[in-house]
Amino acid sequence: MPGLIATDLDGTILFDRRVSAADLAAMERWRAAGNLLVVNTGKSVFATRDTLGPAGVDFDYAVTFTGAVLIDSDYSILSARYLPDGLAREIVTWLEGVEGLTVFATTIERDHILSDTYGEVSPILQVFEPMRVEQMDGHRFIGVPMRVRDDDVRARLVEGMTERWGPAIEVVRNQEFLDVIPAGCTKGSGLTELLGRLAPGSGPGADQPPETWTIGDSWNDIPMHEVADHAVALPWSPPAVTEACERTVGSIAELIDSLLEGR
Repeated sequence: MPGLIATDLDGTILFDRRVSAADLAAMERWRAAGNLLVVNTGKSVFATRDTLGPAGVDFDYAVTFTGAVLIDSDYSILSARYLPDGLAREIVTWLEGVEGLTVFATTIERDHILSDTYGEVSPILQVFEPMRVEQMDGHRFIGVPMRVRDDDVRARLVEGMTERWGPAIEVVRNQEFLDVIPAGCTKGSGLTELLGRLAPGSGPGADQPPETWTIGDSWNDIPMHEVADHAVALPWSPPAVTEACERTVGSIAELIDSLLEGR
């Protein structure tokens, strides 16, 4: 039975929009040995293609938008969940005037920027199109990411959005970003859905998904770690992430080399 590695992007294999030669070669060896490589990211489909295409990373499936959208290796949509109609505009309007954040809204096709109080581009989300609030009508949005550097501001935003729209949304932290996505979506739910799709074809006479490893460094990776057979953190992971994992490695190349040597 093949193995499956689900990997986070930013801070795990992607650093300043680059993937190291060692990590890239290791991921190629993993797939060449008949195993599955799954990207599991908070990025949109567009942002995933924009970063992984130039980096030369090939994969079998991707969980994008923090579990809201599944795609295959050709970036074709397998499933997608959206915020309720009009909710993204409500959230963006509610955020107007808050200092110390940059607000985005993401459709299935594109990342859009609504406001920016930093005046600089984050390495996590670098390519986007401007959009005014009044232009949001008529679009279907999957998420509202926001860059928030201040911990106190971040905590107030999480509390306020949860109080107002709690049953309809998830608010997930990823490094200095908060992502507002449809209720029930996490990196764990997306990986679970994918594993369910893979189960019928996992092997002769078996209805079990492949043995699964997850590797990721941030808070939004914890739900995917919780559904994996083996969860792996990075040395710079916050304590909560490390505690959710069974081991820590220096890179995905180190993980892959140890797994291939043991097979």
